[in-house]
Order: sequence, then C-alpha cells, then structure tokens
Amino acid sequence: MHIRMFLGTASTLLVVLGGGCSEQQEQVAGSSATNQPMAIEPNVSVGKVRAGMTVQQVLAELGEPQRKTASALEYTRLGFAILPNSNGVVQVVMCGDVTGLNGPLVKAFTGHTKEGIGMKSTREAVIKAYGEPTGSQTFPGALESLQYGPLGITFTLEGGKVHHIIVRLRDRQPVDRSVTLEPAEKGEERR
Repeated sequence: MHIRMFLGTASTLLVVLGGGCSEQQEQVAGSSATNQPMAIEPNVSVGKVRAGMTVQQVLAELGEPQRKTASALEYTRLGFAILPNSNGVVQVVMCGDVTGLNGPLVKAFTGHTKEGIGMKSTREAVIKAYGEPTGSQTFPGALESLQYGPLGITFTLEGGKVHHIIVRLRDRQPVDRSVTLEPAEKGEERR
C-alpha cells in the first residue's frame, strides 16, 4: 500500500509539475539567490504555509502562484507546490523537483528541517537525523524514497542525495466541543 501511495503521489506530482518544465526553468532561474531560507516542520508547516490553511489563506500570504492546476498551486519561484484537499484545505507541500537533482526546483527551494535536512542532503544525514525510515523503496536510476510516516515527511533521493521532499500537514486538532452536564441541585425546578 505504501508503494502505491508513494507512486500515486509521485505520479500526480510528475503530471502537476512536469507539464511546464521549460517554462519552470525560466521562472525559477536565479530565484534561489533571492529566496529566503524557510523552515520545514513536518505535520505543521513549510515556511509560511501552515497546517489548516485554506487555499484562500495561502493566496493571501504568498500571492498568486506561478501556475495553477486542478490539483495544485505551484510556486515555482519558491520551489514548491501546494496540494489542498477537496475542501480547499492544504494537505501536502511538495518541495524540490521530481525530475531529479539537477531540476530547477531543487535550486529554488531553500527550506530545511530543524535537523538541517534540505535539498542535496545525503542519505546518511537523513538517517542520522531521523533514524531508519518506516518505509522505503528503490527505483531505477539510483532513486530511493525514505518515508517517515508518523513524522509526515518523505524524502526522495537520487544518487544518495535529496531532491524532493513531501511534507504532509495535519489539520489542527479539532476543538473540544464536549459538554459536561451536572445534575440539578435539589429544589431547582426544570424550566
């Protein structure tokens, strides 16, 4: 099931981000020099994109994306894409480039986890920071996926270096709407 989920997510992203590769290269050329570093906090946030945000809130925070598709907002100048659920709440942030280490979005994305893991981090650094993954797959072309399910993060590596990070954002904890009813005191009438 993990393989299907990863392949499905990766396939979706290839379609989403792969459609305008030459256009993306033009849009992201030189953008990494101007992008501010951003923090990746799995399950919580990627830069200004936080768990529970709606598409409208993302647009208000980041402005219009360089490209919109039916399933994503692509901020190619920042090196990531945002995938909302059917209710318009952001669920996933795809960071870097699915096309590999030399893809333009690898250079554009400047985010790192608090452990210092970001684009071009080594496999050894990922394992040192997070331990053994909860799931992993290898693919032709020296590609590997390291999944950390409970942490909400997946790293894709080419030749042992990170070129793509999938960050899952969990919805905020639901508000506790429970009510505790106390028995009526003696002498109180029902109204």
